[in-house]
Amino acid sequence: MILLADIGATNARFCVTSDCHKYEHSESLEVIDSSSIEELCSKYLERYELTNKVSKAVMGVAAPILKDEVAFVNADISFSIEGLKNKLFKEGLIVVNDLALQAHAIKGLENSELSFIGIRKEQLEEGPKILVSPGTGLGLAGIVGQQIIATEAGHLNIPQKEIKDDLKKITDSFISKSKRAPTYEDFLSGKGIIFFYKVLSGDEETSLSSKQILENNNLNEDCSKTKELMVYLLASYLRYVALVWGSTGGVYLAGSIVNTLINEEVHQTFRKIFESSETMQDLLKTIPLILVTIEDIGFRGGLELSKKL
Repeated sequence: MILLADIGATNARFCVTSDCHKYEHSESLEVIDSSSIEELCSKYLERYELTNKVSKAVMGVAAPILKDEVAFVNADISFSIEGLKNKLFKEGLIVVNDLALQAHAIKGLENSELSFIGIRKEQLEEGPKILVSPGTGLGLAGIVGQQIIATEAGHLNIPQKEIKDDLKKITDSFISKSKRAPTYEDFLSGKGIIFFYKVLSGDEETSLSSKQILENNNLNEDCSKTKELMVYLLASYLRYVALVWGSTGGVYLAGSIVNTLINEEVHQTFRKIFESSETMQDLLKTIPLILVTIEDIGFRGGLELSKKL
């Protein structure tokens, strides 16, 4: 059996596979409840009495993989890949960036698991693709041919030309509190959604979650404005990264935030912002924007990687 894990800064999702085609025993655990990645994995394995049945693992983590010692970006978590392998997964361990893990699933997705924003192409081109997922942070992975390329593109600073109207008010507040310019990850993330709402509403003690703000079931004007600004900022970010990557094969979006943020009502506006370039509009008009609607994209990518163990 092979353990599949998708570990973020706050939550870790686990499952196991015995045939590399389907998974079972899906479980989500709070990262803060364990003192180490080893303890987190052991807790899951013990819960399902799998400790002596699992000797291999595929793991996606919210961190850049630069060397043996892995340190998370948005949490005080670190571990040794070799150490974890020697203690729990002696027969094989693959550790990749969490967005890289998800990106391995893209080629195997069915059309029924995708939703096109604006233009729809029945036959997608074979050009470069990118996968973007706002969550605790802002992840981006490139897919060029058979190669998956993890990045930290969420840490790019937001260009001044994109900071206008109400976004300037929010940016000024961020700079005042943080003493630095905001990156796209600062805003296009769960913490960014809440920060937008706090600035717009003046309610520093709000108990609303990022999901509640975007769903806006109470028709709160500040929630509506937060969503409007998020749509604008995400579409403009995708314009930049799509041009950098030349992602003619498509821009894929995954995760609960984008699936809540981008409903059919904003499709036309989203594409208009994405395509708003004085020099590259013709190219941008040809690039598909695609929502991945499934929730288990990390596990699906893990299944693909498990075939290599």
